Amino acid sequence: MKRALLNTLIVATGYLASRLLGLARDVLISHQFGTSAELAAFRASFGILDLIYLVVAGGALGSAFIPVFSEALEQRRDAWRLASAVLNLTLLALTAACAVVWVFAAPLVALSVGRGLNEAERALTVDVLRLMLIQPFLLGVGGLAKATLESFNRFTLPAIGSNLYNLGIIGGALFGPWLGIYGLVWGVNIGAALFVLVQLPGLRSVGATYRIRDDRDEQRRKAGLVVSANTAAAYQSGRESDGARASPVSFLTPFYAEGVGRMLRLLGPRILGQSAWQVNMIAIVSLASTLGSAALAANAYALQLMLLPHGLIALSMATVLFPEMARQYAAGDRVTFRATALGGVRAVLFLALPASAILGVLALPVLRALFQRGAFDTASATLTTEALAAYALGLAGFAAAEVIVRAFFAMQDTRTPVIVGIAAVALNMSLGWSFLRVGLGLGGLGLAFSLSNLFEATLLLALLGRRLGGLERDFFRAIGAMILATMACAFALALLLRSSYAIAPFVAPGDTYRWPDDFLPLVVWLAGATAAGVLAYAGVTALFRVSELSAAVARGRRILTRAWFRFAPGDGG
Repeated sequence: MKRALLNTLIVATGYLASRLLGLARDVLISHQFGTSAELAAFRASFGILDLIYLVVAGGALGSAFIPVFSEALEQRRDAWRLASAVLNLTLLALTAACAVVWVFAAPLVALSVGRGLNEAERALTVDVLRLMLIQPFLLGVGGLAKATLESFNRFTLPAIGSNLYNLGIIGGALFGPWLGIYGLVWGVNIGAALFVLVQLPGLRSVGATYRIRDDRDEQRRKAGLVVSANTAAAYQSGRESDGARASPVSFLTPFYAEGVGRMLRLLGPRILGQSAWQVNMIAIVSLASTLGSAALAANAYALQLMLLPHGLIALSMATVLFPEMARQYAAGDRVTFRATALGGVRAVLFLALPASAILGVLALPVLRALFQRGAFDTASATLTTEALAAYALGLAGFAAAEVIVRAFFAMQDTRTPVIVGIAAVALNMSLGWSFLRVGLGLGGLGLAFSLSNLFEATLLLALLGRRLGGLERDFFRAIGAMILATMACAFALALLLRSSYAIAPFVAPGDTYRWPDDFLPLVVWLAGATAAGVLAYAGVTALFRVSELSAAVARGRRILTRAWFRFAPGDGG
């Protein structure tokens, strides 16, 4: 149990560090590049790079590889031959995919992520894309190393590797004044290399070996040498024995091992789901590019900022709940599984709903505090605010879907989330295109994303409720109270924001913010406004006696009590 708690702490710490480094990375990038055409080319290329990585060697590969590899270890089969075969398949697929993208980079960019860019911007995007094609290759190998180490409950080096990747990009950004966008390009490649290299000592410590043949293959090979000698003698005498024909090692041998087929079957639905998500992201980038390179870059900032609370709230909670739900369902404990799944949805919504109100209403002050300096000017902040406010509307749905999808995975149902996810992607693309046609701009893209995620979460929740025998009245009462509390929070924040224009002009729209003079007052104002919004939310949830509030208060008290007893001076101090 202590080991499990330690591993959880390692993963949580690494994840938090990765998010904070990612935020620091974006702050530095915004200062160097703002919403320039250079940054737009850099951001656009990631749509294609991420598609290669996620489809060929992303998280789906790890989630399918770990159970099969762990089973091979438990049953004392040749697990390293399985790992070697999977590595060979991964390298083959990545090489093929990267080669195709290299050759057809120009038309791919023109038809997808760079559809709305001019010729010079497209050419830069193609150049950047080709230079960064080593990134999905390295991340694919590193991802397989990560999955292998996690099979042995080794989490430290993979966590360090993920943070080194961000540090590589930060290092590249520091060279921006001299290398321009190519500093970021080489920072990405160096960070991806560090992600792989830091895990090699861990692989060595668990006894990793690269193997193509297992012991039985070696025995057959030696036997084949004897047979081949007899066969040669037979040929010399003008005859060949039926049983003496040697079977050369097939060229498919490096790509096959016991367990590969099962892993590929597990991989199929997950790849389909991740492919749909990445196609969705490419479609968003493509539509944003039709509004110009500045809009494309601003859209990327908004998405990254929206994903910060999503990661801290939804991904972390879903990661913790998934193995617990899987054990409960496998044990046939449907009552406890139901309580865990629906309790997880409530807990995520309790945190994500006020976060969406704060991020949506205070989008401009938040962006100014984080990014508005250097090349990220008033125009950049205004454009990004338009997108962020709209994306924030869908944060709660996006977060809830993360937990609900894990509940289906725990029931060993990967098909339902994939089908619903594809429907949500289709809805997002059609709404995004329609909203742009009627002139809603970046806000329209964010609104389309939010509506499609709310649709996905609602439909998944309804389907999960059917599987669990229906949703109880108390569940709807709690969610309704949280929504009312969120509306109260948003109203309080909007009222405070509007009434502050006269005394705190740096929160008002327009060219009213001056870096660095207004930075500290803005941070103080944001802290006070956020506290006011949280109090409004807590007041309404307390009025409706939402149990998540009392649980959060009790947890906070325990943390404060432990901190007091740990750091308070002793009696004899």
